[in-house]
This record gives sequence, C-alpha cells and structure tokens, in this order.
Amino acid sequence: MTLTQEQITKTFELMQERSEAPKLTPEQLNAIDLLILGKTDREVAEAVGVRRETVTKWHKNPFFSAELSIRREELWADAKLRLKALVYEAINVLTSGLSSPDEKVAITTAVHVLKTVGLYGEVKQDFGPSTPEEAIWKQAVERRINVYTALRPDSFSDWAERNHMSDLAKEDAAKMMRYWYEQAVAEQKRELKEYRKRAKLQEATQLPQIELAPAIEEGEDDLTQGQEDGPEPIET
Repeated sequence: MTLTQEQITKTFELMQERSEAPKLTPEQLNAIDLLILGKTDREVAEAVGVRRETVTKWHKNPFFSAELSIRREELWADAKLRLKALVYEAINVLTSGLSSPDEKVAITTAVHVLKTVGLYGEVKQDFGPSTPEEAIWKQAVERRINVYTALRPDSFSDWAERNHMSDLAKEDAAKMMRYWYEQAVAEQKRELKEYRKRAKLQEATQLPQIELAPAIEEGEDDLTQGQEDGPEPIET
C-alpha cells in the first residue's frame, strides 16, 4: 500500500518522540543473507539454528521485513545494472526474432518488445515496505480492514475496500501508528535480550582449558624416590 506525502507527514508528526529503532540480532542478519539468496524459511531456520516458526515470526517484524526489502532492492538494482549491459545485444536478438520465418518465434519476440515499451503490461517489482514505519503502517491498515470484513462480510467488496474502508483504515492507522511502532520496538528488544541470553549461556557451558602436568615416564618416579632414600656417600 503506497503512502501519500500527506499521510507520511502526518505519521512523522505523531512520532517525533518515538523510541530509537533497535538493531537486528546476528541470527536475523544471517537469515536475511540467506533469504535474499532464495533460501526457504525451513532452510534458513536449519542454517541459522532456530525453529522454522521463528523465521516466520521474523517476517512479521517491521524492522526485519524492512531490512529484508532493502537488501532485496539492492540485489535487484545490481541485477538491473548487469542486464542493462546486455541491452544492445538483446535488441539485436529481438530484431532478428521479428524477422524469423517461424511464426511462433516472431510472435514471442513481438510480445517481448511490447512488454519492454510498456504497451503489453508493465512488470513491477514490489519488494514490500522498505522502512519500519511503512511496514507498521501496512500491518495496521490490514488489521483494521480485517476487523471490518469480519463485522460486515455482507458489504465487503473491492469497491468498499478501495473507496471507503481503506481511507478510514489509513486515518485510524495514523492515530495508532506510534502505539504499533512502540510495540514493534519492544518486540525486537525482547528478541535482542533472548539472543544475548542464549549467547551468554553458550559461553558459560564451554569447558575451561585445563593445563596438564608434564608426563612422567614409567619407573622415573620410583628411581627418584630410591635415590632420595639411599645411604649418604662415605667420606674418605
């Protein structure tokens, strides 16, 4: 859901005294590294050492989801730069394809050209909210719309959502923005606290290094003992 400039301004006016955004745990950062590579939640959970449900919960964390969106956008931006370097060659291929004697090849090529210039439908890449504020806003709006549909399922329609309840939900969400933001901050702080507790426990369970005494060869101790108990030398 896109925010208008008026809505963004109103939101920040309500949140001037908000808490500082907490950092992500190393586990969450590692999970993001794997997710942008296309790993599933289950694969990420196994690699990071957490339950799959934990990764699912992180997706609902505004700070986690915002960072994930930023990283995906960065990866997509790099991919687009690499694709732009192939534009000239791609145009030559499309030009040849349009002149192909194979009708299927020619049609497919034509469709690609139309899509490229935006006459066949525009391909948009939406990676989700890129800031915690936008993520919280989106979740708050969805909560209000879900409440509406539960109370008035008979009147719910695309028109109602677009033209009426969506606006009311945004207005209500703006009022509740600070509350939901502080809730998200508190949740992420609990996540950090739990991570530090696990790290401290892991450090405490590591056995200390024990310095071993030098080994004594068999018979050496007896020989030394015998020398100490033997008669003193006779003076001449």
